[in-house]
Amino acid sequence: MESNNMPDLNGVAKKTKGRQKIEMKKMRNESNLRVTFSKRRTGVFKTASELATLCGVDVAVIMFSPGNRVFSFGSPSVDSVVQRYKTQGPPPLLTLDLNKVHSTVDEVELHTHLHCLSNQIAIEKKRTKDLNHLAKAAEDQFWWARPIESMTDSQLDKYKKMLEEFKRQLKEKRGNLN
Repeated sequence: MESNNMPDLNGVAKKTKGRQKIEMKKMRNESNLRVTFSKRRTGVFKTASELATLCGVDVAVIMFSPGNRVFSFGSPSVDSVVQRYKTQGPPPLLTLDLNKVHSTVDEVELHTHLHCLSNQIAIEKKRTKDLNHLAKAAEDQFWWARPIESMTDSQLDKYKKMLEEFKRQLKEKRGNLN
């Protein structure tokens, strides 16, 4: 990946392009595919662990790597979750014939919709960042409107010097008027 110096909102050049979106399709490069699988597998297992911890649910994740190796995560264990599933049976919604369901869902349409939603989220994140930047600029410009209790000592010193300079200029201007 080439390194471009791209300016950010503050006019400072960034050394990298940052995190880039990747197209959701199977990777052709076998080496990249294996690395991506390894990293994403770790992320899926971490998310499953967090879900189990935060919500107190039993979770089992089983996946096969591109090299056909089996990886699994379970809380409390894969065996106990699978056994519980076998005993209770699938819920009614999961007894659907997946071939029939798949034929009624337009996968391309779903991916297109997902892409549109992802773009909207990115736009809103940028808008939020820009608004926060503007709010910070306005806060700095209208410092006198902020409660004194929320100001740091260095800010108070800075504003004190500004007021003293304003007072000096005001006296000078009044002296010139007389």
